[in-house]
Amino acid sequence: MSLQRILMPVDLAYPEVVKREVEMALKLIAEDGVIDMLYVDDARVHHSMVPTASGKAFTAQHQSAFDRVQTMLEQLVPQGHRGKSIVRNGVVFDEVVSLAKQSNVDAIVMASAKPKLRSYLLGSNAAKVVRHAPCSVFVVR
Repeated sequence: MSLQRILMPVDLAYPEVVKREVEMALKLIAEDGVIDMLYVDDARVHHSMVPTASGKAFTAQHQSAFDRVQTMLEQLVPQGHRGKSIVRNGVVFDEVVSLAKQSNVDAIVMASAKPKLRSYLLGSNAAKVVRHAPCSVFVVR
């Protein structure tokens, strides 16, 4: 299988998992294909910071997240396969599926933790992406 464009949602809290995602993506990608990395900041969705954070704080947080995604992309993905660094605000699975549709990606490569009871009841982001994505989804454990 040779894919031209892969979307890779990442969790900045787990850089070691991102490395495994990149390894999987590199096995799937075409010689001239690219990997776009996406981080979704869900802080505003959960209102965990809204009462205490100003617009400037969110802008600084967005820039910091972008810088971290860009650094991961540069450190982990060979130069010829580097696509875009993307940061969005919202619900993780909604943003992943929405961007996959907008970008016409060939596949999504994302990580998923081993399910806990809560995941069985609510469903994980990976499970929701698998059900709704417009393309193939490869889940890395």
